[in-house]
Amino acid sequence: MGNFEAGQKMNVYIMAGFTVIICAILHFLYKTIFRNRKCEAQNAETESVTEALTDSTTESTTTENRPIGKNKKRTAWKTKTEFSHPWLLKNLKGHPGTVLLMDFSANGKFMAATCNETDAAVDPASAAARRRRPRDRRRPPAASPTPSTPQRISTEELVEALRPHLLSPKRMWALGYPLEIEPNSSKAVVYINPPPRPKPLQITSFDVNAPEFVPGCSQNDSGRGSWGSTPRSESDEEADAVEHLCVRCDKMFRMTKDGEYVVEQSCVYHWGRISGDSRHTCCSAPLGSKGCSTARFHVWSGTKPGMNGPLEGYVRARSPRGGVYAVDTEMCYTTGGLELASIAVIAADGRLVYRSLVKPSSQVLDHNTRFSGIRPRDLARATKTLRDVQNDILGFVGSDTILVGHALENDLRALKLLHSAVVDTCALYPHSRGFPLRRSLRALSEELLGRSVQRSSSGHSPLEDARAAMDLVLLKVHSERAQRPRATNQLSILQPYDPLISSA
Repeated sequence: MGNFEAGQKMNVYIMAGFTVIICAILHFLYKTIFRNRKCEAQNAETESVTEALTDSTTESTTTENRPIGKNKKRTAWKTKTEFSHPWLLKNLKGHPGTVLLMDFSANGKFMAATCNETDAAVDPASAAARRRRPRDRRRPPAASPTPSTPQRISTEELVEALRPHLLSPKRMWALGYPLEIEPNSSKAVVYINPPPRPKPLQITSFDVNAPEFVPGCSQNDSGRGSWGSTPRSESDEEADAVEHLCVRCDKMFRMTKDGEYVVEQSCVYHWGRISGDSRHTCCSAPLGSKGCSTARFHVWSGTKPGMNGPLEGYVRARSPRGGVYAVDTEMCYTTGGLELASIAVIAADGRLVYRSLVKPSSQVLDHNTRFSGIRPRDLARATKTLRDVQNDILGFVGSDTILVGHALENDLRALKLLHSAVVDTCALYPHSRGFPLRRSLRALSEELLGRSVQRSSSGHSPLEDARAAMDLVLLKVHSERAQRPRATNQLSILQPYDPLISSA
C-alpha cells in the first residue's frame, strides 16, 4: 500500500514537469514565429511612412501616424526630415538638432518630437538661462497708430465744407487775430489774452536798510523810499526806455526805442511746458524752480497782454481769387519782438505752393532754433524781406481765399496780413478744459493722424506743420460727411405722423 501511494505521487510529479516543459516549448515557438511577423510589419510600415514624408515635402501638411504601442520602441529613421513650417518651428523652439519625427502621444493631448543633436556646440549656460527665464505675463504695449493721410477732395467741395467753420470777427478778436481799425487802412489792432500759465507764489521781502526803516530819517528827506521824495534824476536814455515782459522767464526788462538794453542781463528759463502735475516738461523740475537753460538776453514777443495798436505795415487782399491754402511760419526774436524768418504754404491737394526764408528788419537777438529750426547761416542767405513776401502771398491769396493753420493768428501777425476767411485747427479741436487752453499740433497729429511732428532736434519744419494742419482739416470734413447720412436717416423717425403724407 505504501509503495502504491509513492508511485502515484511520482507519476504526478512527472506529469507536472512534462506539462511545464511543453508550455515552455510552445511559448518559445509562439514568440519566435509571431515576433518575426511583427518586426516585418513594423519595418514595412516605417518604410511606407518614410516614403510618404519624402514625397510630400513640398506640401503644406504631412500625414500623421499614430504609434502602434504606447511602450514600444521606435525604429531609427532612414532619412532626416527638416520641418520648415513656421508653426513647427515655433513649437520646436530650442531644439538644436534636425527634427526626425513629430507625432502626438497616445492620449492625443501632447505633441512629441524627436531630434538628434547637431555637431554645433551648444552653450549649456545660455540654454539654462533660457529655461529659467520667467514668462512675461504683462500686456504688450499698444502699437502706435499707422500714419494716415485723409483722402483729398476737390477745392470747390472743400470750400463749401469749410464755410461753417470760418471764424467770426468776434471769435477772431478773442483769439488774438489782427483786425483793421477802419476800412482801406494799413493799421491794425490786436487784443492779446493774458497767458494761461500758472505763476508760483511770490514771497515779498523787506529791505531793512531802506530809508523808511532807518531811525532818524524824516519824511521830507530825499530818500528813495520816503513819502515826500521826488524821483531821482535819470539820463535821457533811461527816460525813453520801455519796459517789456520776457516771454521765457517772466521777468521785466527795459529797452530803449532804438532796441538797446538799458541793463544787459542773462535769461535763465525753462523751455518746456508745464505739465498737469505742475512740473516743467524740459527737466521735470517743479513749478517755480530755477531755469535749466540760459540765454544771453531777455526777449519779448512784440505784443503785451491787452490792447495793442494801432500797428502799422499791415496789408489785405482786395480781389477774390478762391482756393484753400494751409500756412505756417517760423519766427525768431529780434529787438522789435518776434519777426518772420521762414514761411511755407500748402495747397488743398498737398503740393507746395510757396516757401521762402525771410530776412528780419530788426537786429536778431535769438534765432529760437530749438523751435523755429532757423540758424544764423539760414538768415545769412535770405534775400527776401517781409514786404517781398507780402507781395508774393497776395499774388495767389484773394479776399475769399480760405487760409488754414494751427494758431493762425501768430502767422498772420508775423506776416502782417489782414484776412477774414480763416479756419483754425485750435477751434476745430478745442481743449477739453476750454478756452484759453489749446491743444498742441503735435498732440493732435499723434492722436488723430498717427503722425509724429515737431520731434526733430533741429527744430520745427513749416512745411511739415502746414501739411499736418491741412490733413487735420480734411479729417474733420470726412468725419462730418460720414455722420451726415446717419442724421438724415434719423429725421424720418423723429418726424410726427402726417396722414396726408402717408396716404400719398
